[in-house]
Amino acid sequence: MITHLVLFKLKPGIAPSDPRFAAVQAAMAALPGKISVIRSWQHGVNLTPDAEAWDYGLIATFECEADLHAYFDHPAHLPVVAQWNEIATLAFADLAV
Repeated sequence: MITHLVLFKLKPGIAPSDPRFAAVQAAMAALPGKISVIRSWQHGVNLTPDAEAWDYGLIATFECEADLHAYFDHPAHLPVVAQWNEIATLAFADLAV
């Protein structure tokens, strides 16, 4: 099993009220219905008001590395990555669990 962790920090000048932020959250919510290799999917806005905290997070699981890589290249995933890249920076890690 692979756990995929992603943290997103909104770029300077992008407020949580920006409509692009709402749009990408909706796009995130739709991905499990479009990508069958996703086993679990949790995402949401950070609740801790701290300058060091990231603004949004994702925890997803996949059966194996091949499924993770299929997700990375999936045509439904790529536009969501582009949406995020427009408004946020991100960091990720993939863990074998």
